[in-house]
Amino acid sequence: MKIIQYILLVCSLCLFGKTGAQNRSIEFREGNWEQMLKMAKKEKKMIFVDCYTSWCGPCKMLAKNIFTQDSVADFYNANFICFQIDMEKGEGPELARKYGVAAFPTLLYVDKDGMLKHCVVGNQQAHELIRNGEKALKGEQTLLDFQRRYDAGERDRAFVKQYIDVLFKAYRPQLQKEVVTEYINRLSDAEFYTRETWDIIIRNLSDPLSPILKKVAAKRYYFSHVVSRDTIDIFIDYTLKSAVSSFVWWTPDKGVFNQQRYDELLAYIFTQPLPKVPQYVASLYAAAYLKTGDIRGMLDEMYRSLQYGIFYTPQDKLDFIRNFLRHVETCGNETFMNEANAWLDKLMESAPSGYYKSEYMKVKARILRVLGKVDEANELELQAPKVRMS
Repeated sequence: MKIIQYILLVCSLCLFGKTGAQNRSIEFREGNWEQMLKMAKKEKKMIFVDCYTSWCGPCKMLAKNIFTQDSVADFYNANFICFQIDMEKGEGPELARKYGVAAFPTLLYVDKDGMLKHCVVGNQQAHELIRNGEKALKGEQTLLDFQRRYDAGERDRAFVKQYIDVLFKAYRPQLQKEVVTEYINRLSDAEFYTRETWDIIIRNLSDPLSPILKKVAAKRYYFSHVVSRDTIDIFIDYTLKSAVSSFVWWTPDKGVFNQQRYDELLAYIFTQPLPKVPQYVASLYAAAYLKTGDIRGMLDEMYRSLQYGIFYTPQDKLDFIRNFLRHVETCGNETFMNEANAWLDKLMESAPSGYYKSEYMKVKARILRVLGKVDEANELELQAPKVRMS
C-alpha cells in the first residue's frame, strides 16, 4: 500500500511540476504605437508586434498555446517591448498600411525608430518564434537583411532561394513575385524544366497571365518527366480559377474594374484545353455586368449559362450560383432579392442531396435576413445542418 501511495505522490508531483512550469505568458504593453516607440527608446529594446483580428482562428491559437509557454514568455519579455493590436480597429489599419500587413497573424519586429527589421506570418511553434526573435535581435537572416543584400546585387542562387522563402513566410507577394520572376528568367531551358523550378513556380506564382505561367501552360508537358500531367493541369486550372474569381468577387470598393485584364484573361482562357473553360467563360460573362452594377443583366446571364449544361458537378453549379448571389444580397433591390429567393426554392427542391439543399438554404437565409425576414432566416439556418445530414 505504501508503494502505491508513493507512486501516486511522485506522479502528482510530476504533473504539478509540468503544469506549474507553464504559468507565464508574454506581457503585452498597454498604450498606443507612439508610446511603444518611446518605451523602446527608453529601454533600448526592439518592439515585437502581434498583429491579429477578432475573427482570426490561428491568431487565437497562437495567443493561447504559444505565447503562454514559459520559454517563449521569458525570451520575449526579456528582450522586447511586446505589443498586441487588432488590425481592424484604432491604429490597426494605419499600421497595416505602413508595414504591409495583409494576412493574420502577422508578427513584426520593429526597431526603436519604427523601422521594420523582420516579419513572419502565420502560426508558429515555440522554437520557431524564439528563433525568429533571435534573428531580429542579431539582424541576420532577417527580412531586412535579405532585402539589403539583394538590393546590393547579391544573386547567388542559394541566397536568392533563401530570400524567396523569407518573402513567402513574411507574406510579401509583390516583392516575392518580382524576385522569383528575375530568378527564373535567368535559367536556361534545361534548368527551367526541372522539379526544383516547378516547386518554386507553384509555391510563388499564381497569375496565369504572367509570362512565366504562360510559358508553363504552352509547354506544360515539358515538365511531365518530373510531375504527372494531371498535376500540371490542376495547377494551371487553379491559376485560371483564381484569376476569374477576382472578377466574380469584384465590388466597387475594391477599386476600378480592370477592363484590360478582363479582356486579356477572357481571350487567354479560350485558348486553354481544360474541361472547366466553359464555366470560367460563363463566370466572366456574368461578372462583366458588375462593372455597371447591372444585377438584372448578371442574373439573366446566369440563367443562360445554366441552360448549356456546362457545370459538370453539383458543386460547380453551387459555387457559380452562390458566388454571384452574394451581389444580389448587397444590391439593395428587393425585386432582385425576391426573384433570387424564388429561384433558390426551386434549387432546394431539385438539389441532388441534403448537402446541396442545405447550402442553398444558407444562401436563401442570408437574403431573407437582408430583407428583414429574420425569423424565416433563423429557421432556415437552424434546419440547414439537419437537412445536410439527411
